[in-house]
Amino acid sequence: MSSQYKNAHESPGHLLWQVTTMWQKEVRRVLDPLGLTPPQFVLLHGCLWLNERDTDGKGVTQVQLAHFANVDVNVTSQVLRALEKRGLIHRSRHQTDTRANIIATTPEGTELANRGIQLVEEADRQFFDLVSDHKEEYMDIMRKLIKNKSE
Repeated sequence: MSSQYKNAHESPGHLLWQVTTMWQKEVRRVLDPLGLTPPQFVLLHGCLWLNERDTDGKGVTQVQLAHFANVDVNVTSQVLRALEKRGLIHRSRHQTDTRANIIATTPEGTELANRGIQLVEEADRQFFDLVSDHKEEYMDIMRKLIKNKSE
């Protein structure tokens, strides 16, 4: 026997894979008209989100953005390069840390991130509507998994 499960639908990993794949397909579908891939959207909107909450005015670094989005630092750099080429973000040197870049959205990037979040949140609402009666329980489980696996 190659698995402890009698069928694939007993495996939590298999079920998570199936749900994640279906959800990603929906997100790609709604972002496609904006010309954004899901990783581009996550980092573009993450940049806007973090900068809006930057109360100390130091700016958001590339590393902070990568950690916030839980995206590899090298992948983050590649995606940001593509967003910068499109004029959606700009990078500047950190004032005190010469190794760090400060990332900010351009006006066009801000507008696209705001349009994207409306589309993604509506897709989320429709996708997860079936389990809306259990939303808090579902969210708690996801938060617990993220916290446990991020440490």
